[in-house]
Parts: sequence; C-alpha cells; structure tokens
Amino acid sequence: MTLRALFSVFLLLCWTEAAVAQSSSPVRVRVLDNQQPTSVTVKATGGDLRVHLPGTSAPVMRLRPGESATLSLRGPEVAIKRDADGIYASSLDIQPDEGVAWTLASGDVTRTYTGPLHVEADGRHLQLVNHAPLDDYVASVVAAEYGFEDLEGSKAMAVVARTYGIRASTKFDTGDYDHVDNTVSQVYRGVRAITPTSRRATQETAGEVLTHTGTLIEAVYFSSSGGHTANNEDVWDANEVLPYLRGRRDPYDSNSPHHRWKTTVSRSQLLNALSNDFGTRITGFVLGKRSKEGRLKTVTLLTPGGRMTVSANDFRLAITRRLPDADLKSTWFDASRRGDTYRFSGRGFGHGVGLSQWGIHEMSDRGKSYREMLSFYYAGVDIRSTDGVGLEVPDRPLATSPPPQEKKETREEQEESTRRIGW
Repeated sequence: MTLRALFSVFLLLCWTEAAVAQSSSPVRVRVLDNQQPTSVTVKATGGDLRVHLPGTSAPVMRLRPGESATLSLRGPEVAIKRDADGIYASSLDIQPDEGVAWTLASGDVTRTYTGPLHVEADGRHLQLVNHAPLDDYVASVVAAEYGFEDLEGSKAMAVVARTYGIRASTKFDTGDYDHVDNTVSQVYRGVRAITPTSRRATQETAGEVLTHTGTLIEAVYFSSSGGHTANNEDVWDANEVLPYLRGRRDPYDSNSPHHRWKTTVSRSQLLNALSNDFGTRITGFVLGKRSKEGRLKTVTLLTPGGRMTVSANDFRLAITRRLPDADLKSTWFDASRRGDTYRFSGRGFGHGVGLSQWGIHEMSDRGKSYREMLSFYYAGVDIRSTDGVGLEVPDRPLATSPPPQEKKETREEQEESTRRIGW
C-alpha cells in the first residue's frame, strides 16, 4: 500500500471515529407512553442489567440474561421485584452494558431497547425514560416513520429524525425527558423495529443534521403534500415565520395514495366530538380563511352563545382524536352537508409543513439524492456535522395554538354565514 493510500485510510478512520463520537449522546425518550403502565416487566436478554438507587454506584440488584423483574408503583415510590427480592425507592436506574439489549413488556406490548432506563412515578403511572443511543433511536424512527425500503429516502429521513431527536422538545413540562415514543414526537419502537435499510441509512449519514444559520432546525415532516407544502405560520399559530419552512409547489406527490381523498362523517358524531374537545356545545361550523395554495387556516365554530374561531389544524386534530375513523387527513379540504352526513374532499395527509415522506419516496424513484431531497423541502438549510452545532430551542413550541375564545358575531362573520355547512 502506498503512503498516500495509508494516509487516506488514516483520514477515513479519524472521520469515522469522529462521527461515532458526535452521534453518541443519548436521546431521552419516555417509552410506552400511550400505554400509561402501572406495572411492567423488564427482562435481561443480551447481557446483565444492573439496578441502581439514585446516586449510588454499586448496583442493588442484578438481572442475568434470561432473568426478569416487575416494576410497579408503591404509592409515590417505584418498586422492582424479582421473586422474593423487592426494592422500593423514589426512582430507579437500570443500566445495561453498552450495546446490550433488554425488553420491556406491558400487557400485549413487548419492546426491545438498548441504553439505560430511568424509572419513577408520575401520578398513577410509571414514567419510563429510555436514554436511547442516538443511532439506535434514529434507525428505529426511520423504520417506523418512513417504512419504505429505498435507501436515499431513508437517508433523508435519518438526517431529519436525528435533527428532530437531538433538538430537545419544549412540548413537555417535565425536564426528565425530551420526547415520547409516539406521534406527539416521533414513533420509536425500540431496536427490534430496525430494518437493514434503516440501519444502513443511519450509518451512511452518521452525525449529519440540518441547520439554518448554524442552529438546528425544526425538522418537521408529514406524509403527503397534496401537491403543495405549507408555510409554518399558515398551519400553526407560530410566533415567527421560519424561512426554511416555506410552502412550495410539490411535483413529487402525484403518486401518493393520499394526493386526493374523500371521507364522510356523521354530523351528530362530529359535532359531539367538537363539543367535547372544545368544552362548549358546537352546533355547526364555517370554513374560514385559506392559505394561497388552498389549505384552511381557520374554522369558525357555531355555538348557542356566538362563534369561536379556531385554527384549522386544531379543528382537524379535535376530530381525528375523538373520531379516529373520520379520516380527515389534512386541513386542505372542502366540506358539504347532505342530511345528517358531512362530506369532505381534500388533498394530502398531515400538516403539510416541511418534508413530505411520499415526496422523498418519489424523488428516490427518480434518482434524486437525499441531499437534493432535504434541500427541496427545507429552504436554505445546510447539512452539517453535529460537532459545534448550536442547540438553541425557541421559548415556545412551534406547533401550539392559544385556547379558542368564544365571541359574538360581527357583521363580517354574519356575512360569512352563507358559507356555513353545519347548521
């Protein structure tokens, strides 16, 4: 081997070690969040699990491969019990060796993780926080959130998932975790969900994140654009216009099964769902302002005491939370009423801000690189190494809306009533 070749190998090894070091910080994820467990079973599989009390270096219990223990609540404390042995404490830390897998089981759900687990009580439920190794977290999220097997699209999703994961969320009041394992953050189902493609995509983009003016971006994404993405301020009640989250025509969505859609919803069920979600009796609604491409920005809810205007995104989420079968896929829709049925026809799936997953899948089929995909959906961003990147987070989450305020009808609103469909 020539001296030049040896030097090239040396540089490659140095770069690889640096990338591993940069991507080694764990992501604090509250796992089994939707299950809200009061009791779970933890099992050592690939190696020992050491159980520690707060602030102690020596383990108070050790689980050998194949051994399991039960975690449960004991008043304000948490308990771990193996056979006749039981320990109670304000919190517990379960520490595996690096890279060693272990499982958590709650009811019918069993998931496999790597990295430590912090356990404490959260009212009537267990708070289970996995300090997930970043690469395992990213590979698992890509497998769950993207699901396609094209490598370039998976690489784009890996950079997005890594950026989102590193940038701690401000959605949660507690400082004990940064994300949850469901769609409130990103779907994370542990290491058993990882596929060869999602693992390779993670490895081939090791340490890469998206930045704008040197700061990690809000790397939001969705399923299908319907032909046009959205400005962040048109969907969410955001304090600032983010220059990298600009709506644009999207020519890569036409093959999406969600490009155009229709659905019907029972009028009584929909109005009950809105009433329960917004805390007042809703008797109908009026479609409000739209963005330039056609997404609804606001919906006015009719009440016995007047009207209340809410964001179209809150309107949609209230319905999908309460009526999962309603299938109101986006805020880009029109609506009509026939008898006791509302008919919706719309475009796209999801909020429409940032990256489209069906879009990058189509771009991959057309031979585009993951860098081209990211540059298309996030305007003016840089792909940089995590080394030295600023980690500023806005004081206010991006996707929040103030509580809707009920008010009397104005003349303008009375004129708008010709568009009402909910009477």
